[in-house]
Amino acid sequence: MHEKRHGWLRLTWLALTVVAASAAAEGPEAVGVFDSGPRFNPATWECAGGHQIEKRSITFDSGKIRYTFAYQGCTDPSHGEQRPCAEGNFGMPEPTTANFYWGGFLRVFINGQDAFTFRLAEMRVIERGTRGACQIVWMHPDAQVGLRLMMLPASNHVLALLSWKPRAGAEIKTVTATLTCYPSFFTAARGRKGERHCATPRTDVAEPQVLELKPHDDTYLLYYDAVFDVAKGEGDGPCAAIIAPDAVQSGTVQLTDYPVITTVNLDPQAGQARMAFYDFTGHTNADAAAYLRAHAAEDLAELRAADFRPKAVTGLDPQRLRRDIEALLDEAGDDADPLRPQVQDLLTRVGSLKTQADAGDWKAEADLAETLAGSEDLLWKLRTFAVLNNPTAREE
Repeated sequence: MHEKRHGWLRLTWLALTVVAASAAAEGPEAVGVFDSGPRFNPATWECAGGHQIEKRSITFDSGKIRYTFAYQGCTDPSHGEQRPCAEGNFGMPEPTTANFYWGGFLRVFINGQDAFTFRLAEMRVIERGTRGACQIVWMHPDAQVGLRLMMLPASNHVLALLSWKPRAGAEIKTVTATLTCYPSFFTAARGRKGERHCATPRTDVAEPQVLELKPHDDTYLLYYDAVFDVAKGEGDGPCAAIIAPDAVQSGTVQLTDYPVITTVNLDPQAGQARMAFYDFTGHTNADAAAYLRAHAAEDLAELRAADFRPKAVTGLDPQRLRRDIEALLDEAGDDADPLRPQVQDLLTRVGSLKTQADAGDWKAEADLAETLAGSEDLLWKLRTFAVLNNPTAREE
């Protein structure tokens, strides 16, 4: 009787496995995330000849558009803790090399020093699936500076969380972020004259003026060129940013005939700031403006409410995980014996990382998410043994 029941259970478990695999393949929309990993090349334009340049990129694909974020910095020992690069350290080469600058579109100055020119502590993917996310951490002399980027399925923009924490014995007195873009086209570099603009919900300013930002009114910034407009068969299309006003003390947009540079002074005590980046490649200026008028408010609300921690971490209850695993061990019987040391190591590591993650340690959060993802094989084996050794499973 038990042999028949076990045979039925094996067939049932096989069927469930097939169904689960099919469901995963036909599951909800997902965001593709690709990490190039670190690459090292001899310096050409980035720094002095003979030096080595570390390069790394992470690409998000929402199914609607692809964004690539690229890091580069010189690792020559002569620079100490700094990682200089002539065109900037953190760029956006895709969807287009124009708009948010491919070489270096984002900079964060802590006490007047650009954090992105210092040693990269880590750059890693922290989430795949129904959301795509990565984190980058730099070791500034006065602060640990982190950037989390996240994209949702079918989205046309990337959400960003910028974080800064003082290092031991240091004080953060000023925090300033800058965004550099070349709306639609590299005008001066190609001998063409354009007409740069920055439009917000309250105004539209053209080069060569400086726009003084009102953080709670200028919640979106549309960077466009009136000459290089897809509607006229010119240029790639505009770009835009949303900057949540909560941490912003003041800001400006400097419109020149080539780059457009946005500077925002952030409250050092806030500890974080939120932004969203849009590249409207292939779209007309009018289409981009219409989108922002219709959706910027809801996109800002989404940005403010976003939880940038990996979902695996936010949904974790360590006590429940332990209870569930212990129940599986009991049901699996002797078959689980070879797995018990691995299970104990898993529970110990999860508990330790959860404590660190609860204290706001980004690395621990990422390590915890990675540990949970890596445990799926182990837990799948344990569930299989539990089903095969539990004669009451059919009735349950």
